[in-house]
Amino acid sequence: MRKFLVLSSLFTLLLYPETFHSIQIDGENDFSPDEAVVIDDANDSYWSSQNELDTLFLTWNAETLFIGCSYTLNNNALLIFLDTETGGIDNANGLDWYPRDVRFSGAKPDFLVALWNCDLSLGGVRKLGENTSPVSYRGINSGSPGEKNFLEVAIPFELLGNPQKISLTALICGGDYAGAGDVMPDDPSVRGSGNAIINIFREITIDGDGDGVPDSLIAPVDVSKTEEYKVSFPEFKSVFINPSIAQTGPVAIHVELTDTATLTVALFTEEGRFLKNVIEGVRTDFIEYSWDIHDLDKGIYILKFYTSENRGMLKKAFVRY
Repeated sequence: MRKFLVLSSLFTLLLYPETFHSIQIDGENDFSPDEAVVIDDANDSYWSSQNELDTLFLTWNAETLFIGCSYTLNNNALLIFLDTETGGIDNANGLDWYPRDVRFSGAKPDFLVALWNCDLSLGGVRKLGENTSPVSYRGINSGSPGEKNFLEVAIPFELLGNPQKISLTALICGGDYAGAGDVMPDDPSVRGSGNAIINIFREITIDGDGDGVPDSLIAPVDVSKTEEYKVSFPEFKSVFINPSIAQTGPVAIHVELTDTATLTVALFTEEGRFLKNVIEGVRTDFIEYSWDIHDLDKGIYILKFYTSENRGMLKKAFVRY
């Protein structure tokens, strides 16, 4: 009977890969092939083979998420964005840490693993929002610039909010406010220069039954899928100025958006000459702003409403008499 139980246990282990795999954070790649959730196409970087993504690994035990990445990098940044489905950012250009010319549609990353030129001491892990905040982690990067590197990071699930699912994208980017030269999963918006709008992510289900405990006895690749979202950004729902013709103030500026965005309202003369920003870079989905017009000369003006997430613009006329 005892022999049967031992054989039965071994048979079960062979049939079902055990997810609860604790990775040693030592610079060696201890991940198994069924934990390679994204394998990038070879030689597809716009910035040569010295700045090339290779493979993204992910696994976990009951308490910790483990992320691994093999890549080559030379005088650029590696960024791994995580969306835990609790709200995050849609524009990395506004970050106070590793700002890059990258936007997101469909998923909203709320955590970032980053390093510069293969040096993890110049990066780390942060929670993303209006302000970024450091997250406790264990990690190490092995390798040198221009050579094959391996990064591995361990993050406690409780600091990630115990997510049921995680969506990932990894990029090689230039310096602050620069664009991307490579991405995995592949996304056609990454072209080596200019703004990128990432709408393709790798989604991994960690807690499929929703019991608050990460699933075991599964292979991460078996609960992973690539999600491609429609590219969409916050739009103006309602915009008005009250009153639109006034002698004295204050004047109410009302803006409602379909989602949170970075709003700017700019003031121009009737001829199109820029005067000032009445509202500048405010993160909101609704605002009632009291505009003081006491220093405004009599005349006709144009208010332009736009967000950094959307190139669309609205215009409203205002008259002071």
